[in-house]
Amino acid sequence: MRVKFSRQLRNFLLLACALLIFGHAQANDAITPEELRAAYLANVIHYVTWPNESVRQTLTIGVLGSPQVYRQLQSAPLGTIRGLNIEVVELTRPSNASEVDILYIAPAASHLLNSTFGQVRSRPILMITEHSPAREEMMINLVATSQNRLGFQVNTDRIESAGLRLTADLLTLRGNELEMAVMARRAQTRAAELQIQVRTLESELEQNRDDNQQLLSRIDMLEQTVRERDNVLRAQQGTLEDKQQLMESQQSALQELLSELDEQRRILFEREEQLRQIQNTLRRSEEALAAQQVQLTQKEAQLRQKQQESDELAERILANRNVLAVQQQQLRDQRAAIDEQLALLESRERTIDRQRLYLWAIGVAFLVALILAFTTVVMFLNKRKTAGKLLLALDELRDAQDKLVESEKMAALGNLVAGVAHEVNTPLGVAITGTSMVHDRMAILKEQLEQGQLTRDQLSGFIERGSDSLSLTQKNLARVGELISNFKQIAVDQMVAEKREINLKTYLEEVMSTLSIELRRAGIVYKVDIADDIPMTTIPGAMAQIITNLVTNAIRHAFYGRQGNDKALITLQADRIEGDQIRLRFIDNGAGMDEVTLSKIFDPFFTTKRNEGGTGLGMPIVYNLVRQKLKGDITVASTEGEGTTFTLLLPRKV
Repeated sequence: MRVKFSRQLRNFLLLACALLIFGHAQANDAITPEELRAAYLANVIHYVTWPNESVRQTLTIGVLGSPQVYRQLQSAPLGTIRGLNIEVVELTRPSNASEVDILYIAPAASHLLNSTFGQVRSRPILMITEHSPAREEMMINLVATSQNRLGFQVNTDRIESAGLRLTADLLTLRGNELEMAVMARRAQTRAAELQIQVRTLESELEQNRDDNQQLLSRIDMLEQTVRERDNVLRAQQGTLEDKQQLMESQQSALQELLSELDEQRRILFEREEQLRQIQNTLRRSEEALAAQQVQLTQKEAQLRQKQQESDELAERILANRNVLAVQQQQLRDQRAAIDEQLALLESRERTIDRQRLYLWAIGVAFLVALILAFTTVVMFLNKRKTAGKLLLALDELRDAQDKLVESEKMAALGNLVAGVAHEVNTPLGVAITGTSMVHDRMAILKEQLEQGQLTRDQLSGFIERGSDSLSLTQKNLARVGELISNFKQIAVDQMVAEKREINLKTYLEEVMSTLSIELRRAGIVYKVDIADDIPMTTIPGAMAQIITNLVTNAIRHAFYGRQGNDKALITLQADRIEGDQIRLRFIDNGAGMDEVTLSKIFDPFFTTKRNEGGTGLGMPIVYNLVRQKLKGDITVASTEGEGTTFTLLLPRKV
């Protein structure tokens, strides 16, 4: 029976706890400010780690200036955290502050802030103030908001300088989480009170059990006495009067004993009825406890979901910061690479200037050589010597021609670099603008977070706008990477005369895209009208230089000073013909050429822009590259005022 009573008492205790929690959930709007602060102090320990926890047994919470918060902390057991017991003390002066681990300074004790800061400086003590004006010394500053809510400001630098470590989940200790903590503390307080009542009820039940045991013993004694007296009556066989007197006295005593026995039985029945009522109450309480347990399980699941969402959000912010740092480093690397390319271009321009001086010197030398050759022809005796000089002059002329070809290559590469630089600047500018916007919004977000004013809508808006900016930045940086890749490939092709297989349409589109800035500057539109399935095994560098020289020739001559409303257009066409050859056409609708210019277009040093910097070597270089490098042929057809068509017959495999 004792075991049964103790189980019933435990069930009654669980039911009472559930009823108290349920009643608190129904009265959620009655949360007091002191309960909120006590709940925050009791739960902030979960998110802070002290340096010497491994050698300690207790953590102490000190309350200065708020007896109400101290009583709230004392009203419910705090239990253990990470194996450490939690104690609460009330402080009356700052000199005792160095003996605690968490110190809460209420607004009523704000005049003691400076002296308290002096006492705890350089100690591993977490200070929690409220509406504190001392921002430098502040660690966690509570800010009371509307509707009995608490906001807070966290100075992580000050906390870490004291030797404490924080977790990212500290920022989630607000709103519904604090209210649920207050509900839990209320339930703990009511549970503690109920434990006292249960202990009292247990002592009363124990006393009742002792009384019942005594009654049962008394009944047994009375029954034994009755049996003994019956035996005595049967043993006595005396006179009838004596027996009658004895029977009367025995009946009187027996009647008294029966009356006492009935009274004890009545008391026992009343006790049993009370126990049945307690059992019924316990059954009803168990049912209510099961329902409340389901509600608590749902609330715990909601709390875990919110904590998980907060962790995921922190991880996304950290990942975005890392991606932004990587992109900024890539931008810095790309800027450095562009600076190196500009320096290389300047060096090549200086080389071109020197080569021009060399050409002038070679031209003068060639003129002198011609004069000497004419003189030696007259002088028959010096014929062999003159012939040797002529051969030497011819070799020098060939060297000069090779240098001029290289100069034209460098000039074409310079135009290519200028076009690519201009094309890269636009997406780079967009990427830098997007990155700067994200950086500025991150600064605003950090300021709002430090002030405790960050809302979910503001954070969602920042993530949405930041994602759009980063997406735009990624697209423009991909465009920059594509342009630089094309530039590298074409630049390498122009510097390296090696054969490789290309797709004719794709390669010509890459070449034209590098020249697009020069074409747009001249107001010219281009079109590549070539099938996708024309592979070629050729020398891409020679092909790129041929197209570059033809485009440059069209800009300088075909569309120079163009007038009229017709759109300036360059068209590239190609098709396969017999003999495994490719016919490539370069067509412009420019000014065209007269018959004299058309007949001399491939002559070296022939130019119609002599006074405007023309060298007359662009088209001869094209002719030599087509005939010698690509083993093909080139023809030109032009009508003055209607345009020009260059037709290249090239082998599909060189």
